Amino acid sequence: MKIKRFTGPDMRQAIRQVRDALGEDAVILSNQTTAAGVEVVAAIDYDESLLGPSEAESNAIGFDDNDQELQREAIWDDVRYGRGIPATNQKPAQNNNFAQAQATAASAVQQEPFKLNNDQSFKEMQSEIKSLRGLLVNQLSGLAWENETRYHPVRARILQRLIALGLSPTLSRNITEQLQESEDIDHNWRMALGVLAHQLPVMDDSILNTKKNVIAIVGATGVGKTTTVAKLAARYLLRHGKGRVGLVTTDNYRVAAHEQLRSYARIMGAPMRVASDVESLQDALAAFHDKELVIIDTAGMSQRDMRLNEQFNLLKECGHDIKVFLAMAANNQRGVMTDVERAFKAVPLTGCILTKVDETTSLGGGLSVAVEHKLPIAYISDGQQVPEDLHPARAHALVSRAVAIMQDVGIGAKDDPISQMIGGMVAHAHG
Repeated sequence: MKIKRFTGPDMRQAIRQVRDALGEDAVILSNQTTAAGVEVVAAIDYDESLLGPSEAESNAIGFDDNDQELQREAIWDDVRYGRGIPATNQKPAQNNNFAQAQATAASAVQQEPFKLNNDQSFKEMQSEIKSLRGLLVNQLSGLAWENETRYHPVRARILQRLIALGLSPTLSRNITEQLQESEDIDHNWRMALGVLAHQLPVMDDSILNTKKNVIAIVGATGVGKTTTVAKLAARYLLRHGKGRVGLVTTDNYRVAAHEQLRSYARIMGAPMRVASDVESLQDALAAFHDKELVIIDTAGMSQRDMRLNEQFNLLKECGHDIKVFLAMAANNQRGVMTDVERAFKAVPLTGCILTKVDETTSLGGGLSVAVEHKLPIAYISDGQQVPEDLHPARAHALVSRAVAIMQDVGIGAKDDPISQMIGGMVAHAHG
C-alpha cells in the first residue's frame, strides 16, 4: 500500500491533487485543517472489492461511463462531508488492516443508510421533547388562566363551573364567550345555562308520537339497549293500544341473547322475530307491515369490534327506511362517548338515547357530545323499571338535571373545583 500526504488551500483542491497523483482508486485515510489550508492523507493499492462493486461489475449491471463517474463523485462527496473518514486528530495506521477498515466503513455508509427512527437515542430525544412541550403548555396555560382571572374574573368563574358540570373545555369556552359579562355571577351563571340549553339538540318524543316507524337501537356492549327497547315498546302500547308494536333482534353473538327480549315481548303481548342476515331481516319487517312501530334490537359491540360493519350493513341493505338511535351510557367518560359516537355514525344516526343517567356523577359529557356532534337526544333512561324509567328529552330539564347531579356529588354552584388544579399549574409555572 502506498500512502502520501497532500496539502491545499481547501478540500476540493487537496482532493484534486490526490486524484491527479494517485488516481481515482485512492482512499482517504485522514484529513485535517492546517495553517496553510487542508492536509489530506491518501493511500493506493488497497482491496478494491471492500469499497463496492468493481468497474467490471458496474458495467455488467448496466452502468455506463457517466454512471461510473457519478458513483465516483458520490464517493468523493462522502470524503468532502466526512462520511467514513476518521477524526482529524487520528494517526493513520501503517498497515493494510486500517485501509481495509476504512474501505469497509465507507461501503457500509453507502449500502445501508442510518435508520434514525429506530435509534434508541433518537427515541429518548423524542420523549424529552414531548416532556418539555407538556411543561411549556402547562406554563402557558397557567399564565393564560392568570390573565383571564385578572381581567375577566366573572367569566373565569363561570368557565370553572361549566367544566365542573362535565362539559368539554371547548364547549365551556364557547358558552362563556357568548355572555354579556356583569358583576352578578349568579346572573351570568343562569345566562350560561340558558345558552347551553339553547344549543342542546332534542327530539321532542318523536318516536312515540310517530306512526309507521321502524327504528333500530345500536350501541356498545352493556349500555342497556334491550331494556330501552322494552321501555319504548311498553310506552307505545300504553299510549296507542295493544297489537301495534313488533320487535326484532339481530343479536346472534351472545349466548341466550334473545331470551331477555323474548320475555319482555311475552309480557307485553308483542310478536318478536330473530334476524341473522339481510334476507331474514327483510322477512321480519315484511311480517310486521301492519305494525305502527317496529323496534330492532341490535348486538352490543365495542366501538373497536371488527364485526361492527356487519351490523351496519345489515341495517343499510335491508331496503327499509330505518331510523337509527345510538344508546350511550351517561356514566361513561366524555372521551369514551365521543369515541363511541365516531364509530357508530358510520350508519347515519337519527339521534341518541342517554342511558344509566341514575348511575352517573356527571351528565355534562353526554350533553357535550350531543352539542358538539349535533346529535339530538331523544330520551333519557334512569333506572331498570319498564316503562317508568324512560323520559323524553327536554333541553332545560336536562341542564337542570346536570346541575343537580353536580351538586349531589359535592360540587356546589359556588365552588371552584378547577381552580385548585389551575392554581397548582400557575404555582408550578412560577416555581
